[in-house]
Amino acid sequence: MKNKTLYVLTEDLSFFYNLNKELNNLKIKFEILNFNWKIPNIPCIIITTIKECERIKKKINKKVLILAYNENERFDFFIIKILASSRVGYDKNYSSLIFTIDPGTKHFGLVIFLDEYFLISYTIYEKQDLIERIKQYVAALQENNMELISLNFKLGSGVQSICIDLIKSIYNLFQDREELRILLIDESKSSQIRIREKKRKLPKHESSALIISLREGVEINKNSFERILNNFQTMPKSVFNNLEISNKIQLLEEIAKKVLNGELPLNKVTKMLKNETLHH
Repeated sequence: MKNKTLYVLTEDLSFFYNLNKELNNLKIKFEILNFNWKIPNIPCIIITTIKECERIKKKINKKVLILAYNENERFDFFIIKILASSRVGYDKNYSSLIFTIDPGTKHFGLVIFLDEYFLISYTIYEKQDLIERIKQYVAALQENNMELISLNFKLGSGVQSICIDLIKSIYNLFQDREELRILLIDESKSSQIRIREKKRKLPKHESSALIISLREGVEINKNSFERILNNFQTMPKSVFNNLEISNKIQLLEEIAKKVLNGELPLNKVTKMLKNETLHH
């Protein structure tokens, strides 16, 4: 149930105020319903509270998905689940998260993919805030999920010291996770491409992180990452199977826009670009 109409149905003013604020911040459009109105007979998502859920259960059909907030759960987790349902589609058991990071000296660009589809992007100023944001999304989407979500990281290799520190933090944070994969990505010229998401220009570091997400890289492990980073700049470009950016900017911009709009999953994009590379 991806990109379906989103409705809010509640008489809880406090809940509505907080919900409205968060959805507006995320630029998620929604319409308001009234309990006296007929429930739409279309595929849609209705947001309400657990207490009010009983009032509409008999009125809904199989096309309607209800996301009901329980006051005992974390509100930020609930917002992330709404975001996932509206942009990627509702699933009780999501299978994978991809965090693409453009590490900089003053900013981090972060793009998050859920089950290969774009979920959200951020510009973050402190490493600890970046780690907390990653923890937040993993915890929210793992909550009540019967399957363990596989975690994947794609890191731009530009600033070596920052990259090493970040990799150590990721391994420390998820030391008990077997399904953890980290790729080092050649981020050269990624900042040359600027992306517009509909009417909004994606901030520089988020654009760079998005371009990094489209690229292939070198997989690392706990024992190899420092050695690989030390030799990264001398590796042949053929290792990465990446398009030469200088004459493919327009193609990458078009693909990036489709990724942002949920038209293309990341795994399909990497195959497309690999084929493009092989034929040039």
